[in-house]
Amino acid sequence: MKFMAFDSPVMQAISRASDYVLVNLLWAVCSLPVFTAGAAMCAKYYVGMKIYRGEEPAVIRSFFSSFTKNLKQTILPSIVISLILALLTADWIYLFKNSTEVVYKWGLFVVSMVFLMMVFCLFPIISRYEIKTKDAVKMALGMEAWHFVRVFFAIVFFALPFFIGIWYFKWAWLICLFVHTVMLYYNSAFFVKEFDKVEEKLDLHADQTGKEEAGPEETDQIPEE
Repeated sequence: MKFMAFDSPVMQAISRASDYVLVNLLWAVCSLPVFTAGAAMCAKYYVGMKIYRGEEPAVIRSFFSSFTKNLKQTILPSIVISLILALLTADWIYLFKNSTEVVYKWGLFVVSMVFLMMVFCLFPIISRYEIKTKDAVKMALGMEAWHFVRVFFAIVFFALPFFIGIWYFKWAWLICLFVHTVMLYYNSAFFVKEFDKVEEKLDLHADQTGKEEAGPEETDQIPEE
């Protein structure tokens, strides 16, 4: 049957889904040591974006290629982020144990979401560009501000299966894998489109700058071979 052919849309969709599942499994395993979590996130979106573009990468080789490339840069950010997350968790535990005013809980909620949204954007940026960490943080803050609603719901859906797993503990791993696989596809699509826009603007700016520096007469010249 045609739909069972290797190049049929059905088989291609199954192949992509399998690749996304494999990427998520690799990410989960490589994130277990705290200091490697950032590199694992970089590798996750590096491969996820390649799959979305239809480049058909060798998933395992591409994952570990990105992982090793970004490990050194992401060790310190991974540790710092983990410490901040631990501090935020401790604050939430304290607020729930002590009947503080609602305004404090809302304030902590805003701080937590802004931080998590920045982290969500940070590692795909590092995986895509040769960029200093401080510049990547600035770019991540700009991206979360510009796409606040989209990034907000990405964080919600990332955390949602963990909360669902509390009530359905037996199926928690399967729920997490399914939701995170679907979200990896949509998040990869989001980052691919955003990075393409950024690079298109940069190319346009570079072309305009080059023309201004060359002058009206030089741009019409054809270089000699």
